[in-house]
Amino acid sequence: MNQFHLEVQYVPESITLLNMVAQPAGFETEYMNKIAARYGITPDDEAKEYVELLQEIEDAARAEFSRDAEDIRFFCGMQNINDKVESFANILMLAGSSALRENSVSKYCDELKNLSEAEYNKRFYDEVKVFGSRTADEETEGEISALDIFELIQQKDLTDAEKLHLQKLYIHHVEYCDKFTALMERSAKVIKKYEKKLLAKGKRVAEHFEGLLNGTSMAEYIMKEFYIDLKSDRKLDDCDIYISYIKSASMGFFFDGLSTSSKSIVSIGAIFNASISVGDLLKNLNSLNEDKVLLMLKLLADKSKFAILSATVNEPAYGAQLASMLGLTTATISHHTSALMDQNLLTLDKVDTKVYYRANPDMIRALVDYIKKELLHE
Repeated sequence: MNQFHLEVQYVPESITLLNMVAQPAGFETEYMNKIAARYGITPDDEAKEYVELLQEIEDAARAEFSRDAEDIRFFCGMQNINDKVESFANILMLAGSSALRENSVSKYCDELKNLSEAEYNKRFYDEVKVFGSRTADEETEGEISALDIFELIQQKDLTDAEKLHLQKLYIHHVEYCDKFTALMERSAKVIKKYEKKLLAKGKRVAEHFEGLLNGTSMAEYIMKEFYIDLKSDRKLDDCDIYISYIKSASMGFFFDGLSTSSKSIVSIGAIFNASISVGDLLKNLNSLNEDKVLLMLKLLADKSKFAILSATVNEPAYGAQLASMLGLTTATISHHTSALMDQNLLTLDKVDTKVYYRANPDMIRALVDYIKKELLHE
C-alpha cells in the first residue's frame, strides 16, 4: 500500500539548499513564516524546532559557500524565487520527478552524463514547461530540437535577461552540469552532517500519515482531497512516499511512467504533522487575502488567461482545443492553465484519456465578492 522512504534524497535536497543560499540570509525562517501566514497556520513547538534546524543547515551552507557566491548566483540566483524554491539549476540538472528518487549525487550526475542529446533535450523541454508551476504536465512526445526549446523559453513568463540566461545554460549544459555537480556534492555534505536529526523527523512524519491515512493510499487521499472531480484510471493503491526535508512545506504527486499501471509517487514535506496538517492547506486553498487577490487580478489582466477562463465557463476544453480556439501553441496553453490552476481559478475533469480544464465558478465568485466588499463596501 504505502511505502515510506525516509532516506534523504540528496539530489533534489542539495539543489534546494543551494537555491536558498542564493537568496538573502535567513531565507528559511522568513520563507516558513510566509507559508504559515498565508495558510493561517500557528506552528507548534515541534514545527518551530524543525525550522530552527533548517535555518541552522542554511547557515552552515552559507559558511561552506562563502567564497562561491558568484557561482551560486549564476546557477541559482533568481530575483523572484517561487514557492517551490526552484531556480534554473533545477532545469539544468533535470531535477524533476526522476531526480526525486536518487539519494546519490555522483550516481545521478553520472546518469545525466550518459543521456543522449535527444533524451536531454526532451527532458530539458519538459522541465522548462513546468518551471514555476505547482502542477505537472504530461511528458512531451516526439523529438525535441534546440529550436523547440528556444521557442518554449520565449513563451515563459520571464524577463528577457532570464530567457537569455536559460538559453545559455542549455547551450553549454555539458560544461555547466559538471560545474554544478561539484556544488551539489558539497551541499550534500552539509546536509549529511544533520542526517540523523532529519531521519528522526522523517520517522515522526511517516507515523503521522500512517495514522491519518488509516489504510488508504496517499495517492487516493490526494486525488480525493485535491482533485475532487478528477477520476483517474491510474493505479492508486500502490504508492511510494518520499519525505522532503529541506523543502519542508512542499507536496508533490505524479506517476512513474505513462501507462495506467504506473506506480504513484508522492513527495511530502517534513513540516507536516498532527498540528500542521495537509487539511490546513486544503481548508485555506479557497480563502482569499489581499496578496492572493492581487495575484489573481494580475493573471486576469493577461488576455490569454482571461480568454481561457471565458472559454471554459460553460463547457470544459482540453489543451489542444484551447490552443486551436485561441490561436496559441499547446505549450503556451500549458503555461497559462498551470498559472490559473495554481490559484484554483481552473479545475480539472478527465474524460477517457484527455484532461479537460474548466473555469472554477466558486473561486471566481469569491474573487468578485472580495472586490465588492473592499472597493464598494457591499
